[in-house]
Amino acid sequence: MIMPREPGYLDRADEAYDAGRLEEAAALYQKHIELEPDSPDGHQGVGLSLWGMERYGEALKALNTAQKLDPEGADIAINRAALLTDHLERHLEAVAVCGGLMRRRLKKADLRDARYFAAKAHFRLGSDSKAIALLESALRESPDDIELLIWQAHVFFESGHYEKAKTVHERCLQLDSEDPGIHWDYGLVLEKLGLEPEARREFEKAHELAPEDFLAPITISPKEMEAVARRTLGDLPEDFREAIRNVPVIIDDFPSRAFVRENPTLGPQLLGLFTGNAHYESAPAPTAILLFRKNIEKVVADREELEEEIRKTLLHEIGHYLGLDEDDLQARGLA
Repeated sequence: MIMPREPGYLDRADEAYDAGRLEEAAALYQKHIELEPDSPDGHQGVGLSLWGMERYGEALKALNTAQKLDPEGADIAINRAALLTDHLERHLEAVAVCGGLMRRRLKKADLRDARYFAAKAHFRLGSDSKAIALLESALRESPDDIELLIWQAHVFFESGHYEKAKTVHERCLQLDSEDPGIHWDYGLVLEKLGLEPEARREFEKAHELAPEDFLAPITISPKEMEAVARRTLGDLPEDFREAIRNVPVIIDDFPSRAFVRENPTLGPQLLGLFTGNAHYESAPAPTAILLFRKNIEKVVADREELEEEIRKTLLHEIGHYLGLDEDDLQARGLA
């Protein structure tokens, strides 16, 4: 009688990975590599397992090794691009990887993924037009691909093209009316277009579908927010108060569309902004600190947290005015 052969390390690693047992999977992939050092599947498996454990730098090293062993492996390249742009913020490298892929003859699914991750990387580099062009190319091949549509809507929204974002979100809702994230993002678009009742309905729907992920919006009036800002300023040390004595604090709903289009890496959901010259600069320029009320409302769970976020945002922008960098802000509790 011939006994069935026990699955090898690679099969067992794949099974563990699919079941979410990532540490076990990584160890099994490593055992497979010990037997077959030139196995791209083994090195890619290690990379994906480490990625799942949020060990991103190590994951990239393993994926790079897999790519060296299989230079034509499109799936490896796509995983590298995704890791580079989604987690390591090495967007130029992701663009280069995807560019190399798109110059090759690829399967439809691989070409779609190359365009998708290239679009994400270009967007994060501030090139909205390139991102939109890549997404449009991908959508011509797959017009109902909801992941592509969601990202197209996101790019339109973040670049201030709210009407276009609205149209794409409506298409997304036709394809999936039960996705809370789509409802929330659609609400943000409607809010920017001044459609307040419709926006609130979308926020409430998102909260209903996923109450832990999408908080019910907490509201505060401009006057109440001004009062919180005044109390925050009154609690500052005397030298800080004197330094910002002539700097107005302005309460607005959210950044203007013109500002969003001129500053693509900041986006419409900014909580606060310092404009003009820092305290140490002598050249005259209009100086102000802006707090964006409706944006701050969206990132808190209750009224106490809302007031704390107003205080934190105001202190952060005061820190920028005083010329403090991010490390200084963290050290002084203003980040």
